[in-house]
Amino acid sequence: MSAQVKISSKRIVPEVPLKGLETLWLQVGGTLCNLECTHCFISCGPKNDTIPMMTLAQVRERLEESATLGVKDYYITGGEVFINPEIFEILNLILRYGPLDVLTNGTQITAEKARRLQEIQKASRHPLRFRVSMESFEESANDAIRGKSAYKKAVTGIGHLAEAGFSPILTITRSWEEELDGEMELQFIEFLRANRVPQPQIKILPGFMLGKLAENERPYTDEERVTEACFENFDITQLQCATSRMATGEGVYVCPILVDNPMARMGNTIEETLRPFPLSHPACYTCRVTGMTCKSST
Repeated sequence: MSAQVKISSKRIVPEVPLKGLETLWLQVGGTLCNLECTHCFISCGPKNDTIPMMTLAQVRERLEESATLGVKDYYITGGEVFINPEIFEILNLILRYGPLDVLTNGTQITAEKARRLQEIQKASRHPLRFRVSMESFEESANDAIRGKSAYKKAVTGIGHLAEAGFSPILTITRSWEEELDGEMELQFIEFLRANRVPQPQIKILPGFMLGKLAENERPYTDEERVTEACFENFDITQLQCATSRMATGEGVYVCPILVDNPMARMGNTIEETLRPFPLSHPACYTCRVTGMTCKSST
């Protein structure tokens, strides 16, 4: 049985406890992105600076704090992280603390940048991994969501990473019926093999009815909310927010999905966020019913 919190006079929702802080996310790219995807849950784009990019100094401050709290691994995201002018210094710094997964759209990765990333990996005892987001192995379908030339640029970036010895994980937001996951996974694996990725892997994400997807498809309904019944046969501490937090340039949030939601901001420092969080947002429902985790593996 999970704890409960009263959100309003009519609704009581469960709280997820912090079982232990294992993972720290850092929104290095803020909400700035060179692409403007039609399903982006925080509506990132070239003109969206709602959440600023993190500076190297801000990253260092959160890393120093994370080391005292026992964080085991790190993820960076945006926006697009390779827009950050201090990205390579940031990568070097994080890898002093632990393993790092980099979420990127891949379009900014040139051969020169890939070689530089290769040198950063060689200098670190911790693994550096990449997650490249696309929508389809078909150019027209991909670019309908991500914009003109996004496919060619992402494929080029994947190729450069592969040549540098990395095996980027392809991340796709599901645009098909869930029962087709197995078939789609095989096709995406073949796509990666065709682009010389040494150990092809994919990660399929559910759609979150937030940001651009809410505008272009539909918002959440009133019925799509977490209730106590959701955890009758499910351990609430399996949720990602039981073991991770999300640092940004303007404070620390409960998770990467809700960084543009003021209610999800838990404090200025990581230590201020070491407490339970009420699962009052409809996006929490998606995580629960799909078993979703933003991490590269469960």
